[in-house]
Amino acid sequence: MGVNLSGCEFASDGALCPSPATVNTYIDKGFRAIRLPFRGTQASNPVVVSKMKAAVDAAIKRGVYVILDRHDYGNTFDPKEAGWWGSFIKNFPNTTYVMIDTMNEPRKGASYQADPSTRRSYATEVNAGISAFRKAGYKHKLLIEWRGSSGMVRFDKREASNVACESPACSFDRAGGLKDPLGLTMVSGHRYPDSDGSGTSPVCVPNTTGTKLIWNTDLAAKARGLKVWVGEFAFGNHIKVDPICDALGKDALKRMRSLPETYVGVTWWGGGNGWKEDYLYKIEPRKGTFGTAAPSAYLTTITGR
Repeated sequence: MGVNLSGCEFASDGALCPSPATVNTYIDKGFRAIRLPFRGTQASNPVVVSKMKAAVDAAIKRGVYVILDRHDYGNTFDPKEAGWWGSFIKNFPNTTYVMIDTMNEPRKGASYQADPSTRRSYATEVNAGISAFRKAGYKHKLLIEWRGSSGMVRFDKREASNVACESPACSFDRAGGLKDPLGLTMVSGHRYPDSDGSGTSPVCVPNTTGTKLIWNTDLAAKARGLKVWVGEFAFGNHIKVDPICDALGKDALKRMRSLPETYVGVTWWGGGNGWKEDYLYKIEPRKGTFGTAAPSAYLTTITGR
């Protein structure tokens, strides 16, 4: 059970990056993984990198995993992105506790269907990126996302063999699978329970279950021997949780726990002290009170207590 600690991505100068004290507070509250969003342009700012490293070091010291999340909505992981990460990752400890979310909700890259002349596709780009990263000697766990906001309902569209691929699952199938010689790459989907899955409305989808919200990805992943990390998920806040949302969230959690061979972890959205007080997925209570406040019902659920 982990958390997204937003902040770095909010301000280019790193003014809102989570401090070691913030990291420790979240660990004290029960989280065991931290996804740390940042912008790629911040990689050249030594002040921001220093703040990120301090947060990472604080987590590692407590035996907590950190996912460095390039929150740029940019290009699918490929050899160029692998080279970028190979340079940036040198700033952080070379340990199994440091993981890489290669690109948050990518919007660019080759189509899922292979180009007839170049044979390039989403899957071949991803596999080439993984290969380049491994050949450079890096052994970090990698999280791979996909276009369409990494929506878990979009991972597999079960395309017939005689039609073009429209999903990452199909693209991987036709490229011979997701290929990592170290077996350390996972797929990472996002899921919000509002009607379009955007996470912009507090109204959750009625007449469904949390299982159905996420099983498109886990069924497809299990069939292909893939591991899943849920990079973003939320269904309430520290003030209240709508009963429909609460039921969906708890059922999704039950589903994840029932499939330990497929689900590796989840990082809940809405952590960090940079959010406005009225943000619909704000995990923290009023600023300055998180450390001493009694755990909310929502916090207790998402930490697995």
